[in-house]
Amino acid sequence: MPTLELLYDFIEEPSRACEAVRRTRPLAAGLLGFLIGGSGFLAAQALSNRLHFLSFSWACLAAVVAWKIVFVFILAGVLHLILQFQGRQGDAVALFILFGLTELAWALALPLVLLLKAAAASPWLISTAFLLVGLLSLGLKARSLQDDYGLSAGRAWLTLSLPYLVVAAVLALAVSLLALRLLFEAVRVLA
Repeated sequence: MPTLELLYDFIEEPSRACEAVRRTRPLAAGLLGFLIGGSGFLAAQALSNRLHFLSFSWACLAAVVAWKIVFVFILAGVLHLILQFQGRQGDAVALFILFGLTELAWALALPLVLLLKAAAASPWLISTAFLLVGLLSLGLKARSLQDDYGLSAGRAWLTLSLPYLVVAAVLALAVSLLALRLLFEAVRVLA
């Protein structure tokens, strides 16, 4: 299946695109999604003056794309394990490729930022645009989970949110432990 036809099916007929991805495993299409999405994200960040830690360069583009690929690889593996433990049958490689296609949503950030900059919009509107594009990407990921594993929409969203909730809980625990350590150190110094 040609890449453009796969992209069309991913938007118009997601279940058909999922079947095509399972059958042909177009890894190049998934990687192309990461590249286009990462480029759109980085260019939109640069245009909106939000590159605080990175510069607008090829090295930063490579770092953003590599980060997206590694993160989605781990996310797809964790979600596959969670769903396998629940007795669901699906394809982890197809999920990785579909998640790569969902990263294409970040290519929408660039035209949104261009339109908002042309309209002289306030910075919070640009932040809202990034938030909306991120939610669109998450929604496409949930739909990909639905199609690949045959889940309901609610179950797909719940399963997708589990790794994020675990990371948030671990970070909250780490911050709490650090605060407790600082508190005990302050008590020890003052005593």
